[in-house]
Amino acid sequence: MDAIVHDTLRFARSFDTRLANIWAAFADSNQRASWSVPPGEALVHDEANFHASGRDMYRCGPPETLEFRGVLHYVQIVPESVIVHTDTVTHKEQVIAVALLTWEFEDHGDTTVVRLTDQVTSFVGMGMIDGHSNGHAKALEQLGTFIENRASST
Repeated sequence: MDAIVHDTLRFARSFDTRLANIWAAFADSNQRASWSVPPGEALVHDEANFHASGRDMYRCGPPETLEFRGVLHYVQIVPESVIVHTDTVTHKEQVIAVALLTWEFEDHGDTTVVRLTDQVTSFVGMGMIDGHSNGHAKALEQLGTFIENRASST
Protein backbone atom coordinates (compact mmCIF):
# COMPACT_ATOMS: atom_id res chain seq x y z
CA MET A 1 0.00 0.00 0.00
CA ASP A 2 1.18 3.50 -0.81
CA ALA A 3 1.75 6.00 1.95
CA ILE A 4 -1.19 7.41 3.85
CA VAL A 5 -1.21 11.17 3.34
CA HIS A 6 -3.63 13.91 4.23
CA ASP A 7 -4.17 17.58 3.57
CA THR A 8 -6.62 20.39 4.09
CA LEU A 9 -7.54 22.08 0.83
CA ARG A 10 -9.34 25.43 0.67
CA PHE A 11 -11.11 27.05 -2.26
CA ALA A 12 -13.23 30.16 -2.75
CA ARG A 13 -15.04 31.42 -5.79
CA SER A 14 -17.37 34.34 -6.45
CA PHE A 15 -20.25 33.86 -8.89
CA ASP A 16 -22.23 36.62 -10.61
CA THR A 17 -25.60 35.13 -9.72
CA ARG A 18 -28.03 34.97 -6.86
CA LEU A 19 -27.54 32.39 -4.13
CA ALA A 20 -30.76 30.55 -5.07
CA ASN A 21 -29.25 29.68 -8.49
CA ILE A 22 -26.07 28.30 -6.95
CA TRP A 23 -28.00 26.36 -4.32
CA ALA A 24 -30.25 24.79 -6.97
CA ALA A 25 -27.17 23.60 -8.90
CA PHE A 26 -25.95 21.81 -5.74
CA ALA A 27 -29.25 20.47 -4.44
CA ASP A 28 -30.28 18.75 -7.68
CA SER A 29 -28.09 15.68 -8.25
CA ASN A 30 -28.58 15.80 -12.04
CA GLN A 31 -27.36 19.38 -12.20
CA ARG A 32 -24.46 18.61 -9.86
CA ALA A 33 -23.40 15.62 -11.99
CA SER A 34 -23.24 17.85 -15.07
CA TRP A 35 -20.74 20.37 -13.66
CA SER A 36 -18.83 18.49 -10.96
CA VAL A 37 -16.64 16.13 -13.02
CA PRO A 38 -13.73 16.95 -15.32
CA PRO A 39 -14.20 16.91 -19.10
CA GLY A 40 -13.97 13.39 -20.47
CA GLU A 41 -15.24 11.83 -17.24
CA ALA A 42 -18.73 11.04 -16.01
CA LEU A 43 -20.62 10.71 -12.74
CA VAL A 44 -23.75 8.61 -12.27
CA HIS A 45 -25.81 8.73 -9.08
CA ASP A 46 -27.18 5.34 -8.08
CA GLU A 47 -28.80 6.96 -5.07
CA ALA A 48 -29.24 10.65 -4.25
CA ASN A 49 -30.69 11.83 -0.94
CA PHE A 50 -29.74 15.48 -0.46
CA HIS A 51 -30.84 16.11 3.12
CA ALA A 52 -29.21 16.02 6.55
CA SER A 53 -28.47 12.37 7.38
CA GLY A 54 -29.01 11.52 3.69
CA ARG A 55 -26.65 9.58 1.46
CA ASP A 56 -25.56 9.75 -2.16
CA MET A 57 -24.00 6.72 -3.84
CA TYR A 58 -22.23 7.33 -7.13
CA ARG A 59 -19.89 5.90 -9.74
CA CYS A 60 -17.41 8.05 -11.61
CA GLY A 61 -14.41 8.00 -13.91
CA PRO A 62 -14.09 7.34 -17.62
CA PRO A 63 -17.64 6.95 -19.04
CA GLU A 64 -16.95 3.48 -20.40
CA THR A 65 -15.87 2.06 -17.01
CA LEU A 66 -17.04 4.34 -14.17
CA GLU A 67 -14.42 2.45 -12.15
CA PHE A 68 -14.55 4.54 -8.97
CA ARG A 69 -17.37 4.32 -6.43
CA GLY A 70 -18.25 6.90 -3.83
CA VAL A 71 -20.54 7.39 -0.89
CA LEU A 72 -21.43 10.80 0.49
CA HIS A 73 -23.02 11.04 3.92
CA TYR A 74 -24.62 14.42 4.57
CA VAL A 75 -23.86 15.45 8.14
CA GLN A 76 -25.50 18.88 8.03
CA ILE A 77 -27.39 20.87 5.43
CA VAL A 78 -28.61 24.38 6.16
CA PRO A 79 -30.38 25.57 2.98
CA GLU A 80 -28.53 28.32 1.14
CA SER A 81 -25.91 28.42 3.89
CA VAL A 82 -23.81 25.29 4.48
CA ILE A 83 -23.35 21.66 3.45
CA VAL A 84 -21.12 19.32 5.46
CA HIS A 85 -20.59 15.80 4.18
CA THR A 86 -18.13 12.95 4.14
CA ASP A 87 -17.01 11.36 0.87
CA THR A 88 -15.53 7.86 0.77
CA VAL A 89 -14.07 6.75 -2.56
CA THR A 90 -13.26 3.14 -3.45
CA HIS A 91 -11.58 1.47 -6.40
CA LYS A 92 -11.84 -2.28 -6.90
CA GLU A 93 -13.30 -2.68 -3.38
CA GLN A 94 -10.35 -0.82 -1.78
CA VAL A 95 -10.94 2.46 0.07
CA ILE A 96 -8.59 4.93 -1.56
CA ALA A 97 -9.70 8.20 0.07
CA VAL A 98 -11.95 9.61 2.77
CA ALA A 99 -12.77 13.29 3.08
CA LEU A 100 -14.78 15.70 5.20
CA LEU A 101 -16.04 18.58 3.07
CA THR A 102 -17.61 21.83 4.20
CA TRP A 103 -19.31 24.01 1.59
CA GLU A 104 -20.21 27.54 2.73
CA PHE A 105 -22.44 29.87 0.71
CA GLU A 106 -22.41 33.65 1.17
CA ASP A 107 -25.21 35.78 -0.26
CA HIS A 108 -24.07 39.17 -1.55
CA GLY A 109 -27.22 40.14 -3.46
CA ASP A 110 -26.43 39.63 -7.14
CA THR A 111 -23.27 37.68 -6.36
CA THR A 112 -22.59 34.57 -4.32
CA VAL A 113 -19.35 33.41 -2.75
CA VAL A 114 -18.78 29.67 -2.33
CA ARG A 115 -16.07 28.50 0.06
CA LEU A 116 -14.98 24.88 0.23
CA THR A 117 -12.79 23.22 2.85
CA ASP A 118 -11.77 19.64 1.98
CA GLN A 119 -10.00 17.66 4.71
CA VAL A 120 -8.87 14.62 2.77
CA THR A 121 -6.97 11.46 3.68
CA SER A 122 -5.55 9.36 0.86
CA PHE A 123 -4.62 5.73 1.34
CA VAL A 124 -2.87 5.59 -2.05
CA GLY A 125 -0.39 8.46 -1.90
CA MET A 126 -0.39 12.03 -3.18
CA GLY A 127 -2.28 11.26 -6.38
CA MET A 128 -5.65 11.42 -4.60
CA ILE A 129 -4.71 14.66 -2.84
CA ASP A 130 -3.75 16.16 -6.20
CA GLY A 131 -6.95 14.76 -7.69
CA HIS A 132 -9.06 16.42 -5.01
CA SER A 133 -7.26 19.72 -5.48
CA ASN A 134 -7.49 19.74 -9.27
CA GLY A 135 -11.00 18.28 -9.27
CA HIS A 136 -12.49 20.87 -6.91
CA ALA A 137 -10.81 23.77 -8.71
CA LYS A 138 -12.17 22.50 -12.04
CA ALA A 139 -15.63 21.81 -10.58
CA LEU A 140 -15.95 25.38 -9.28
CA GLU A 141 -14.83 26.70 -12.67
CA GLN A 142 -17.38 24.48 -14.43
CA LEU A 143 -20.11 25.54 -11.97
CA GLY A 144 -19.51 29.11 -13.12
CA THR A 145 -19.85 28.07 -16.76
CA PHE A 146 -22.97 26.01 -15.95
CA ILE A 147 -24.60 29.01 -14.24
CA GLU A 148 -23.63 31.37 -17.09
CA ASN A 149 -25.05 28.97 -19.70
CA ARG A 150 -28.32 28.62 -17.79
CA ALA A 151 -28.63 32.40 -17.48
CA SER A 152 -28.05 32.93 -21.22
CA SER A 153 -30.62 30.26 -22.17
CA THR A 154 -33.45 31.89 -20.20
